[in-house]
Amino acid sequence: MSRIGALLRKAAGLVARFPLLAALPFYVFGVFWRWQHVFVRHDPRNTVFSDMGMYVSIARRLADPSYVMTKYDVTHPPATSWLFAQFYARDASFFELTVLQVVVASLIPLAVGWLAWAAFDRRCAAWSIAISSCYFNHIEFAGFFLAEVYMMLLIPACMASYLVAVSATSVVRRVGFAILAGMLFVIAISFKTVAGPALAGFWAVHWLFTSGSRKPKTWVLAVTTLTSLPGLALMGKRCATANEGKFCLPSNKSAADFLLGHYDRVASIQWTDATFGSPAAVQHGYSYSPRVPFSITDHEQNMRTAWQWIDDHKLESAVLSVQHVFDMFAPNAPWPTIWTPEWPLAQAQTYLFVMFLIWPSMLLLFDIGTINGPLAMLRSMETALAAVLLGVSLGVFIATGEPRYRLPFDCVFIVLGVQFYRRMLVRHGWRLFRRAYRPGHMPAT
Repeated sequence: MSRIGALLRKAAGLVARFPLLAALPFYVFGVFWRWQHVFVRHDPRNTVFSDMGMYVSIARRLADPSYVMTKYDVTHPPATSWLFAQFYARDASFFELTVLQVVVASLIPLAVGWLAWAAFDRRCAAWSIAISSCYFNHIEFAGFFLAEVYMMLLIPACMASYLVAVSATSVVRRVGFAILAGMLFVIAISFKTVAGPALAGFWAVHWLFTSGSRKPKTWVLAVTTLTSLPGLALMGKRCATANEGKFCLPSNKSAADFLLGHYDRVASIQWTDATFGSPAAVQHGYSYSPRVPFSITDHEQNMRTAWQWIDDHKLESAVLSVQHVFDMFAPNAPWPTIWTPEWPLAQAQTYLFVMFLIWPSMLLLFDIGTINGPLAMLRSMETALAAVLLGVSLGVFIATGEPRYRLPFDCVFIVLGVQFYRRMLVRHGWRLFRRAYRPGHMPAT
């Protein structure tokens, strides 16, 4: 027994010195779970409908070198369908693409850990890797041909690249990671438009308020912006060419999304050439599906109709906008998981995620503000990380929202949730769980 005790003490010392070793078993388990989920339980090739069917059908058309794109090929950001087209040209069965999705899903915990390390320290990184490895949505979306699984990797990697660049001491390291952040920023926008305002919100708050010299932050933002401009220009040119010469970036359906979110309590809208709806509207019980006499790609008509309804229903439109934000953070299983046999596990883990990570993340900011003061909270790294959610909230406030739009940014809740529990334990230790309740007692601060 003494020999076992000595081995356990050595193991504990090794983990204390290298905290990431504690996350290794969770990561290995997570990789195995991803492989088993995609190749045994939920092969994405067997679940192709709605947005997934659209991505795959566009990819098949783009795989033809002689095909000329039309306005219906740029209704969504270009990266997903373009990536699928590259794999379809090599392997029409999409087996290689399925392998890629498992690889990407396996890299997500490492990207989340990198963000935690860049923002805080190795212990936060170890806990974040462990949680992300077992977080069901970081596993489930590898089983769908959607953009979310790639966004779950790109968002924390881009944020971590920026933070590493800001804290770098050498010019080469600073410029290199700033360029990497700019490249990841463009790629993220090419998968999902909402990445633009989300990451811009993070950068703005970090540059304006977070403690530290502003000069390195300015240089990093300048290099990151310059790196991203060529990619944004190419994306805009591609979209405008397919959209009959009308400018769009990165897709031509943004006005239709605006109308969908501000045209009464609708389940969907029937345009002359397409029908789209919101999964959140179905959960609200909405069934109204109006018809409009114009195309889903008609920017002017969609905007005019939406603004006319807003002018006639100012209170209702304001309430709907706020509802979109609440729908994004609502404890509902995201689409399309709610229509699969895995919905009980997804719903249960969503409840746990809201209770034990989303709420504690917000309590962390409140705790910093009450203990250290509002100015300290504003200047903290925690506030800068949470600021990425402001851009996402603005995007769904303008258009329409559902929990799926939040998933790529759940890395922030994982990192901040870990910091909340660490802060409680550092301040109170294990006495936190042994304190007695005294009615009417106000503890001294």
